Order: sequence, then structure tokens, then C-alpha cells
Amino acid sequence: MKTKVFMSIAGLAACGAADAQDRPEIQSLDHSGKIHQAVRATAITGLTVDGQYVYGRTIELGQNNDARGIGGTMAYDAALYADTDGDTLILDPVCGDFAPHTLTTPGSRYFFGTEFSWQSYSEDFIPASGTEGGTLSGLSFAGVRPLCDNGAGTVSEPLQVIWESWEEVDNFPDLDGTDGFDTDGDTLVFPFNTTDTDGDTLIDQFVGGVILTYADTDTDGDTVADEQLSDGAAGYGIYFATGLDSLGVALPAGNDVFDGSGNANPDGVPDGGMRLQWTRGDDNGAGGGPLLSGFFPTTRSSSMLWGTTAMEQPGTLCPYDDTTVPGFGVGTSDGTIWGEGEDLCNDPLNLGGGWSEGAPSGNEAVDEAHDPNFDIADWFGIVPDFQQLGLMIQFSVSGGPSGQDCCDVNQDMACTPTDFSAWINAFNNNLPTCDVNQDMACTPTDFSAWINAFNASTGGAPLQCTF
Repeated sequence: MKTKVFMSIAGLAACGAADAQDRPEIQSLDHSGKIHQAVRATAITGLTVDGQYVYGRTIELGQNNDARGIGGTMAYDAALYADTDGDTLILDPVCGDFAPHTLTTPGSRYFFGTEFSWQSYSEDFIPASGTEGGTLSGLSFAGVRPLCDNGAGTVSEPLQVIWESWEEVDNFPDLDGTDGFDTDGDTLVFPFNTTDTDGDTLIDQFVGGVILTYADTDTDGDTVADEQLSDGAAGYGIYFATGLDSLGVALPAGNDVFDGSGNANPDGVPDGGMRLQWTRGDDNGAGGGPLLSGFFPTTRSSSMLWGTTAMEQPGTLCPYDDTTVPGFGVGTSDGTIWGEGEDLCNDPLNLGGGWSEGAPSGNEAVDEAHDPNFDIADWFGIVPDFQQLGLMIQFSVSGGPSGQDCCDVNQDMACTPTDFSAWINAFNNNLPTCDVNQDMACTPTDFSAWINAFNASTGGAPLQCTF
């Protein structure tokens, strides 16, 4: 059964027309070599008009997954990874941070510095042709996360990263205070269209999302890694998640609503967008972890910036060419990013004040609204490499949920006798994972179906289910 849980994350964008001069200088940073695998993923199936996520299923991704690319059909690649060191892991950033690109300094990317707190990014994107509306199967992005110890590794906190898919985003850099959708007329805006035209209390243009949980250390002694230590002093890390197909999260369908001036006239260009948020749980006495206690800004986390090959300046294109990396650099974006920031470490560059400053209710930690004077920045020409510069992110899709091993009821990525006990529990509690024969019902016939699935999986030909 779907449940509604309050989503308490909001933000104030860090820069805009009113104080563009305060924007920190863009910097380059090398890859630290650290790769973080999501250990858990929760689907977001809806967003209510009063700011609540509607959750779907949660799947366990495992603590020690080995990254060999994100799989599926690449829909958007603004990270540009390839296997340059021959270790079979396609997670080596290629091309340098200067023009023309070379392969002599693989790994350098752009960001705004570890002293700059910026946790939420919204951006338009145009996926590769034919992948519109596809089901998200893998996701990878890069960032730094030094917390308040400047990367010394002495501080840890829960980390959950949220990726959202939207049909309509304001991707027009007016920089005059008119950017964004103001659906309630309160002069505070949001980069996505948040209307509800059918009266079901759900935002029409919100497609869905996924909450990814990352963990490195066991801080409460239960033998489960539940928090991530600070890092970032040695460079940026790569965060990824695979096996997301069964969550059923979709990319925008490629709707074309606006023209190049922000008017409601189709111009042949899809108007979908995404939001990436670095969050932590409010564990200061609330208990229950991030999912139960709400989402709040992480300390000092910041995404890395790069772009697809279509976003690069003519004559500076990345020369890397490897046919074993299908979808390399596909997709494009206008490079228009909305940024939301927070000062949690008494940062010297406290641009614009606190999270969601100017929120009408006075509760700046909850309101999902922006001051339009500080919201949007278009980085056209800010670096020599790109015509547009956007998030360093990539994601792949499948045509639909590819499912999982029907035997693997406990969803630990393996078929073992422990899945029998998990099936008994699912049967007794009428859980979705009971339905092994996929007839949309939990009945005793599913027991025989599980036996068949166990035999098939241990025989090397696992059956596929979509729970």
C-alpha cells in the first residue's frame, strides 16, 4: 500500500541576477578514485501539492556491489566515463579540464569549491532519442562531501541522495526575477510546474524519483553500515546505483510545451527536467533515520559539473572514442541550473543566507519555494570547454521493469534457502514478493512457483519477476 510521508527539503538558490557578482569562481578538481555504491533505493511514485512524497517499494542493492558501468541503454551522459586503465570498471572520467581536451589528465571536472554549500540542483535535459519515458535502470553522478571537517574524515552523518524526474522545468535564463513557476501567486517560485489540474492532490508534471541511501560505516553497532564519513579533501567521488529497473521510475516522456522564450508554444524541443538533492536525516533526537525523520541539507555537499558532447564548444570535443562504451556522451541540456544552498558549517561564502529564506510560512526548513531574485544561473561561456555546463551525471533506462530473480524474495541479489523463509513471511503478511507466479495475487500456488524459481535459479536459468 502506498503511504504519504512528509518531504521536508527545500531551498534557496545560491546565486542569480541580484548578486551574480558573489558567485564563487569555478574551479577544477581531480577524481579521488573513491566510488560509492548505493546500498538501498526507494521509489517515489508521486508528489502531493502540499509537499509530500508518495513512496513506492524499497529494494536492497547490497553493501559490496562491484561497479562495471550502470548497464541498460544510456539515455543521458554528462559524466563521460570510460575504461582507460583496463580494470574492466567503466568509471574512469576521461578528458581534461582545459581546451582542447586531451587524455593526459583524466578526471578533472568543475565545481565551486569545498567551502561553498550547495546541495540541490535542478536542470533541464534532453535524453537520447528513443529513451524518452524509459524506465530508470542505472544512475551515476559525481560530487564532493567534506562535511564540517573539511574532508578530514572525522565526521559522519546519514547520506541519502534524491533524483527526481519532471515533465516541465523553467529552462530559460531570464535573470530578471521572472523565472520559475509561481502557481499560487505568492511571488515565490519553483523551477518545475507544480499544478494539479485533475484534482487528485498530486502534482501533474512530477514523473517520479528515487531515494538512494549511501553508507560506509557502522555508527550504532548493529553491524549494518548506516552513515558515511566525510570525504572530499582528496578530490571528488563517484556515486552510483544499479538494478533500479524494478522500481518503475520513468524519465520524462519528452513533452514539448514551451518555446525558446519561455512562452507556451511548442518548438520541437522536449521540456523535461531533473532535480538532484544531497540530503541527510534529522537524527537530532528525532530517531528513525532520514526516511522517517525527514530530509534536510547535507553539510557542504556539492555536485561536480560537466556536460554531454553536444554541450561542448566546437573544436574542443573530447577525442575519446571507444565503441565498447555505448551511449558515450549522449543527450544534451540547455545548461540552465537552479541551485539551492545552505550554510551549515559557518562557511565564509554564505551566499544568500539560509535554506528556503523568504518562505511565506516562516518555516524555512520545510517550505518548497524560492526567492526568484536568487534562483537561476545560466553558465553560458563560463568555461572554455562548453557552450553549456551542467551536472556531471549519467543515467540509463530499460524499456520497462526488467524484474529480478523470482527466487530472490529477500532481495539480497542471490537465490539461497533463506529466500524460503522470506517467502513464508511474505505469504503471511500478503507482501508483493509473495506473488512469485505473477498472477497479481498472493495464494498457496505461489509456493510451488517459488520452488520452481529456486530450481531454475540454482540450475543457472533464473526466472524473472516484477514485484
